[in-house]
Amino acid sequence: MKFQGVSLASVFLVILIPACLISPRSAYNALLYKSYTIRYDRGWDILCDPYVVKKNDWLYKLFKQKGEISHRDFPEFVMIFKRINPHIHNIDRIRAGQHIIIPLKKLKQSSMPGQSSGVVTIPFVTIPNIPETLKTYSAEYTVQKGDCISILISTRYGSYGAEPYKQGIKLFRLINPDIKDLNRIYAGQDILIPDPAIRQQPWYQSLFDRLANYQNLTDFDRTIKAHKKTPMLPVSKDREKKPSFPLSKVACALDAKLSTKGVYYFPRQGQEDFKIDLSRIPLIKLKNGTRILFPVDDNKNNKSELDIVKSFWKDVHIVQIAPNDSEKHVFDAVFERLEKGVLKNRLSFFDQGVKVEVRGEWIFDKIAEKGKSARHFCISLIDNPRERTPESILRYLDQNNIVLKEIIKGKNTAGQKSNNLDSNKSAEDVNTIDSSDQKTFVNDLITAIGYKYSPDVSISFPYSGVQVKTVSNLVTGSDGNPFLIDFGNLYGDAVSAIEKTGFTVIQIKSDDKCPVIIQKILGAMDVSYTNNPTFLAAKRPAIYNTVLTIPGFLVTSAGKPSILLSFATPHSGIIQFLTNQGVKISMIQPSKKKHPTYH
Repeated sequence: MKFQGVSLASVFLVILIPACLISPRSAYNALLYKSYTIRYDRGWDILCDPYVVKKNDWLYKLFKQKGEISHRDFPEFVMIFKRINPHIHNIDRIRAGQHIIIPLKKLKQSSMPGQSSGVVTIPFVTIPNIPETLKTYSAEYTVQKGDCISILISTRYGSYGAEPYKQGIKLFRLINPDIKDLNRIYAGQDILIPDPAIRQQPWYQSLFDRLANYQNLTDFDRTIKAHKKTPMLPVSKDREKKPSFPLSKVACALDAKLSTKGVYYFPRQGQEDFKIDLSRIPLIKLKNGTRILFPVDDNKNNKSELDIVKSFWKDVHIVQIAPNDSEKHVFDAVFERLEKGVLKNRLSFFDQGVKVEVRGEWIFDKIAEKGKSARHFCISLIDNPRERTPESILRYLDQNNIVLKEIIKGKNTAGQKSNNLDSNKSAEDVNTIDSSDQKTFVNDLITAIGYKYSPDVSISFPYSGVQVKTVSNLVTGSDGNPFLIDFGNLYGDAVSAIEKTGFTVIQIKSDDKCPVIIQKILGAMDVSYTNNPTFLAAKRPAIYNTVLTIPGFLVTSAGKPSILLSFATPHSGIIQFLTNQGVKISMIQPSKKKHPTYH
């Protein structure tokens, strides 16, 4: 989402700073704030503005008013609007009085203070003189015989004693400072009455109390069905808590509705109506209209009777289950009926050089709308919450249209929290190494690994009975033996003569590529390393896990953090995951020259 020239926060600061500089400080000065809500949508936190639709409003107009969305991004934000406003069935027909959430901007994790709480508060404007400002939102009035302030305010702001009424009284006092006693006004007296339209100003609530904004947003949220304020560790609607009952878990996995109460009646000519008691034969209904009935082995209805249902419902499946069937057995039976021959147990893609492979017990695709990418749903059964995939990887996969649904085995799963201990580490924790120049590259590489590099050190060694002096590059570490790096300055038998003194000499040739240079240097160090390392996203076996393969080298040394020398440019979600695992990342930028290239 793009705003004209500057970001949303910058707009507020541009408004705020000049007002502070130009206006004299006064007892009436006020720094006013506006609060925004955060909604989670497909891997992103979305900055949103709660809004009550007014007459003659339409969606495109509101998007233009709230923030300039580029023409390219407009279709995406329309889809976001639909998902975070499920109560709006036709976006072309929004009605006055409807409560909606307007998406403004996609945010990275923890990019704004308070983001994880679900509400962010941003300085909006400074009003240098509140009474004078309020007078522009008031009307002159001449007191008539029989008038009293309480009636004048209540007819405009609501019933006596209500919060809007109390606010109206406060505004009246501010703009009529000469009236000391509200019970003493007289006919013919000129007063100012605050216009109720002022309540539409975004800074209105901040006139009274910043906390009123939070309460206002909380009440607003309650009017929107099926939405809650974003929790500390936000999860997608596609990844809600899974109930213990196996069929409930199946329904959640399929985004379907489970019915276990009520009776369906099916008429039969010349016979009594056939009925299905849902307490004995549960029903799952998918959003596409597909129905699944689950008769248990001990029910009295035989197969021929259940076939009657198929003559009334076009797409219905019968899945026979037993009371003690395991969760895995129930899932297998359902998917065998629904997606026979189509299900996968793994899928993979490449992103900026990183290979991402998602493995699950059941993977199925939701049919994509025309022009939209398909959503892949990966379901796995896990033993406990500690085996869940970290939030940073869940978000990353969600942004790539892969939704992980990790279902805890057993009955007592309600209230169990995920093992999402992601911190706020990001690309700022990543070191970059430029490979354009060999000598600079070697220097930065050795420093990143934690060794000391001393260039152009004078050394002396015996050669044919004579002590020879030359210059080389010394590498030393806290443990292990020092060694020399030569860039072609040593000729003939000089290298073997130096090595006889106990020094190891690493010779870097002018045409050596980065992987070769790294392997030569690591081979001389007291470290272990893995070429093209793989990382398991969750703490569970690889068979049903997300596996990340990153081109480069993972360097490990006893008592020291692991160091990843990466030729790829991992997504920020992957970087956050790795740094939380204690891995230090150094991304190797390829040479700007036409050669070499690295694979």
